[in-house]
Amino acid sequence: MEAASDVYLKRQMLIDNLVSGGCAHQQLCQGVTFGSCEAGTRKGITLQIASMALQSGQLERVLERRFEQALAFDGCYIYLDKQGSLIIWHALPTERQSLDNILSRMLSLANLQALDLLVTR
Repeated sequence: MEAASDVYLKRQMLIDNLVSGGCAHQQLCQGVTFGSCEAGTRKGITLQIASMALQSGQLERVLERRFEQALAFDGCYIYLDKQGSLIIWHALPTERQSLDNILSRMLSLANLQALDLLVTR
């Protein structure tokens, strides 16, 4: 397991790359990654869960949470890509400080908070 400081540094590097407009990618575990992605003219961040990493019923639970807690997950868009991966997309915010919170909310929406524990301040 990685040290908390390594995980924190990787998260900050991801945020730096997102803010600078560069290509951003961070693998959190096998089949689960953050990455930069454009949707039309909007730049955004994705949480991608590969089909092989999806848990049984996870898509349904993500959709339920998104609509039952609409305000908490405002701005998160959910879809499946051509490979059957679950994608959660969010537009990049104008303020860098809110990006870390958005990443945590995306993990929470997917019920993957355990991957975010080492990043807590």
